[in-house]
Amino acid sequence: MTILSSQLSEDGGNLEALVRIFKALSDQSRLRIIATLAEDKRRNVSEIANELGMSISSVSHHLSILGNLGFVGKKRNGKQIYHSLDDQCVRDILKRAIEHVSGN
Repeated sequence: MTILSSQLSEDGGNLEALVRIFKALSDQSRLRIIATLAEDKRRNVSEIANELGMSISSVSHHLSILGNLGFVGKKRNGKQIYHSLDDQCVRDILKRAIEHVSGN
């Protein structure tokens, strides 16, 4: 058994956590939101919805899922709540996946 496969043993819980991450990243809308937030600019739900052509409720739903996984953080500024990508690892995964599918 290699070190990598031993880290994914079902006994340790790592496998289930990894599945949750990949399930979250397997949704097109969530990937688009992550890519938007990866530009290092905080955005509120309305800005994200307008930029991606999505409904506010849909963006809010996906941000909630991403926030529960610790990918996206939020900060209140007055009445507005601004979201940002708070996980460098997710940014790196997205970048490497794009490079992979692009053949780079």
